[in-house]
Order: sequence, then structure tokens, then C-alpha cells
Amino acid sequence: MVRLYGKNHPFAYILMKKAIFTIAVLMCLVTILKADTYTVFFDEEKYNQYLLDTIGDRYDIEGLEFVANEISEKLNGVMLVAVRDTVLLEHAYGELCLTGQPPRQCMTDNNVITNNTLFDLASISKQFTAVSILQLCSQGLIDLNDTITQYFPDLPYKGVTIKHLLTHTSGIPEYFKFKYTLYGSTAFVDNQQLLRVLEKQKYAKTFPTGTKFEYVNTNYAILAALVAQVSGVPFEEYVHEHIFKPAGMENTCFFTELVGIDAKHGKTYANVDPKSESVSVQPLNEVTVPVARGHRKVPVVAEYDRLNGVLGDKGIYSNVEDMLRWANAMFIDYKILPKEWVDLASQRENQLKDGSLPKSIYGYGYRIEESPEHGKLVYHGGLWNGFQNLFVYRPSDNVVIIFLSNLYNRAHAGRSNEFLNILDGAYDVDHDPLTIDY
Repeated sequence: MVRLYGKNHPFAYILMKKAIFTIAVLMCLVTILKADTYTVFFDEEKYNQYLLDTIGDRYDIEGLEFVANEISEKLNGVMLVAVRDTVLLEHAYGELCLTGQPPRQCMTDNNVITNNTLFDLASISKQFTAVSILQLCSQGLIDLNDTITQYFPDLPYKGVTIKHLLTHTSGIPEYFKFKYTLYGSTAFVDNQQLLRVLEKQKYAKTFPTGTKFEYVNTNYAILAALVAQVSGVPFEEYVHEHIFKPAGMENTCFFTELVGIDAKHGKTYANVDPKSESVSVQPLNEVTVPVARGHRKVPVVAEYDRLNGVLGDKGIYSNVEDMLRWANAMFIDYKILPKEWVDLASQRENQLKDGSLPKSIYGYGYRIEESPEHGKLVYHGGLWNGFQNLFVYRPSDNVVIIFLSNLYNRAHAGRSNEFLNILDGAYDVDHDPLTIDY
């Protein structure tokens, strides 16, 4: 990972000027075939390296820092702007816990947020679930047109396919709206409990399958259960082995692992009042990385929601540096999926069965924005339990923008567009902000 800014001096960076003859040498290999004849060969590898070497020349890093300084007045969290794996800007602000003193849950005596701090990714987690499904599809183990009742026959949702779940066109109701009492007194609800509630309660669809796009977390919770069933291992284990490890995401984990309720640790907690919505627990002693706590407002720490144990729609904890590694592994190096499957994930797939196109463009685990000013943007927001995040990738030039925050205050709302304006040399142009539906 390369950085183009000074560690202690954010406005310091190196401007590497290349002479015309040097560019020619890097771009071309000249071979004398005859005394009076020359053939010029284009060396793509050297040209690409030249583009990487001159990133500092082509982007207004001081302009990025200016906007970052404005955002820092409100942001409690971390921001990162990069091109491929070259970091143009990376800053951390604020505190892990806004009560003034870090609780045991933050896993540190230092209350300062750093670039390594883990944040609950919230719905940004959905892309990892979608990719897990696509991996199984690419191996022929499942098919996008398989119905979910082929795998969970007791679910009352006939005709709903894996693709309907991926694209939020299933009509299955939102489990966030279910009463907590349905889960009994278990401290943390898991995916299997949610499936049993769906099977027992037999909630009606909110609309006929395939006739509407409606963003619903239940879809991705079911998908996570499907990954576990088809792969034969817990969802956490599958994602670690097939995504986190090949992407080099060494600090990324699941909430269930933080508190030990995953299959590996098997920790259980005392029963709670079935009406209770939250649980006061702390991460395991073996967790050594600083963990941010969410805040809906200052100075109130959001207790862990009982639904934190449900994975697929949320549940992953990561930091900006691991997320940059993920962006490169997924979209640039194709270490996770073949290119054709990456292209599927990052294009519109939520066309309705009558051929109509919803206003919101959704692929598989990603939202897509077709911006007249900035081009195609592949992104997802994350809003859950006091965390507010954004992940943006632009395929045309491999720009990555990440905001991770542990405070609901809209500090970075619309600010990714300002970064894009600067990167595109059009900071004075007034563009509509990126629409973020979490």
C-alpha cells in the first residue's frame, strides 16, 4: 500500500515531474529493424506503472486535504481516498467512545480512533454475502434461479429465487420490524432462529415476488444461512477462508467472533428479558485491536442489539485499510471472483419481471449510480446501531472512497462528491450528492 502524503504533515506530498523523453522511454520500446526503419512497440506494463508513479502529478492532493479538513469538524471516524492501492488521503478523528473514557468493550486504554480501528460495517457487509453466493454459483454448487424452498422447504415463500434475494425483489418482509419476543430469551438472535420465526409465523409477502424493488435485510440474512448450508461450514468460517484471507484482510472479523458466540468459541450469555432489544456485553479478552462503539447521539453509547447475531445483512467489523485491500482484491486483481462475475455484481440486476426498471439501481450486494459528472459508481452505505459508513468504488479509474464513523451525525453525507469533483478537476462545479439509501 503506497501513500502520497506525509505522516505528520498532511499537506506534504511529492510531485514527480516526468520529462517528455522519459515518458517516451517508458511507453515505447524502439527496435531498429533496418538502417532506415523503426518499429515502435507499446509496452502496456510500463505505461501502467508510469500512471501509478505519476498519481501525485495528476490529482490535487492539497484540494483533497482541504475538504478533509472541513469534514473533520464533524466526523468521528476515519476517511480514506485512494487510487488502486495508492492512498491519496487517510485520516482518523475522534474517540472510540464518546463518553470520555473507553469502556472495556473498546479493547484499549487509549480512547483515540486510528486507521486500524474496527468499525461495524453495517450494510456494507452485504457485498461479502453476495460475493459468497456468487462464488458458489461460479463453482456450479447453486444457481441464481434456484428457489430458496429447494434449500429451506419450510419457508412459506414459494417462487422466491436466490436472485430475488440478492436484488431485493423477493417481497419477503423486513425482520427488523418483528417483535423481539418472538426470539425468546436468547441474548443474541442468530440466522437459524430467524429462519424458524419465518417458518412458524408464515408472514405474507409485502408484494408479489419480482414486481417491486424494496430494500429488505431479511433477504441477505437468508442468503448467509444458504452459504452455510451449501458450503457445510459456518458462514463466518466460509467468508474468512474464501474472502478475507485471499484479500489480505487480516484484521476483519464478525461481531459473533468479537463476543465469542460463533461456532469456534461457542460462548453463551445469560438469558435476557424477551422484550429487551439490547445486551450489555464486551468482546473476548483475545481481541487486541481497538473496537469503536456506536453512538446514535453524544454521549450515549449504543448497547449491542440482540439482532447483532444475525449475519449476512450486517455483522462484519473492519477498518479502512482492510477495506482498501478488499476493493483491490475484488475489482482490480480479481482474486475473489472471475471478472465476469464481478461485472455481474456491479451492474443493474434488479429489473422487474414486467421489464420495468426501478429508480434505484442494485446489482448483487452493491448499489450503482450512473452519474453524468462522475461516471459509474459502485457503492453501498451502512447504517446500524450507531455506525454510519460509506464505501465507493469507481471502475473507470479505480478510485476508492471510504468513510467509517461511529456517530449518527451525517458528517460525511454528500462529501464523497466533493472528493470526486477534486479528483476530476471540477471542484467548483455544483453536483447533486450521491444518493445513499442504507
